[in-house]
Amino acid sequence: MSNIYLKCHTKDIVALLGRNGSGKSSLLKIIFGSLKGENQSVRLNGKYSPILFKVPRAISYLPQDGFVPNYFCFEDLVKIFRLSEKLDVILSIEEIDKYKSTRFKHLSGGIKKLMEIMTILYSSSKFLLLDEPFSFLAPVLVEKIIPHIESQSLHKGIILTDHQYETVLSICNKYYVLNNTAITLIKDVSQLNELGYLN
Repeated sequence: MSNIYLKCHTKDIVALLGRNGSGKSSLLKIIFGSLKGENQSVRLNGKYSPILFKVPRAISYLPQDGFVPNYFCFEDLVKIFRLSEKLDVILSIEEIDKYKSTRFKHLSGGIKKLMEIMTILYSSSKFLLLDEPFSFLAPVLVEKIIPHIESQSLHKGIILTDHQYETVLSICNKYYVLNNTAITLIKDVSQLNELGYLN
């Protein structure tokens, strides 16, 4: 990747689109701080940060392959991420309430992903990176997640990538496409064809 520049403010839901292998996950890891680019400058409120995840309450990251060990249950995540004050809202999703005490190794991939997304959304971080949050989720669960993404964006900045581009476009207010190792801020959905994303 080269000549990459993107910006996310509080109240933004930023879409990062691109074909498989275009570098979306790598870019999210560079922003988060778990991957180092050759030349990079990640800034928070204008201040350079070499490893953003080390800044308290700055950023949380949902990797596409998950992050919770199989021996954990959702109640463990509530303690670790200090979610008790948000628990009423989170447990309004019946699938989480029903399985909150069940260890991850006994859950389906969709329920695991659902719990991980809600954990990251309601973490104390001001910025969130969501890598393919809708993968492995049944459409009914995606519909349940969307209002929570939108409500948290009122006081957080969110960057997300997913191949369900119609869902992504419906909730985001800013759209970038990674293509040919460069990034483009698009103003109109028709540009997705021009940039080779849909064809």
